[in-house]
Parts: sequence; C-alpha cells; structure tokens
Amino acid sequence: MDLKYRNIFLLLFMLAFIATIVVYFSSDKDMQLTWYFGGAAILFYLIYRFSKK
Repeated sequence: MDLKYRNIFLLLFMLAFIATIVVYFSSDKDMQLTWYFGGAAILFYLIYRFSKK
C-alpha cells in the first residue's frame, strides 16, 4: 500500500480513538455507540498495521 494511503488510515485511527473517548463521556456512557467507534478504531488500526509498504 502506498505511504499516502497508510497515513490516511493512521489519521482515521487517531480520529476514531479520540471519538470513542468523546462519545463515551458525552453520551452518558452509551456503550453501544462507544463500541461502534471503538470497533472502527480497531479496524483502522489493523488496516494500517498490516498493510505493506
């Protein structure tokens, strides 16, 4: 994968990670919505981590 696309997935991971924390505290600890953002963060991290240069 091109380095530009890997950096996009890294940025998406960071945004989803921050969104997970924000959603958890701002939605009165709604765990279903928190798991959606957490799952997206995990997915973006795995794509970033296991994509070849």
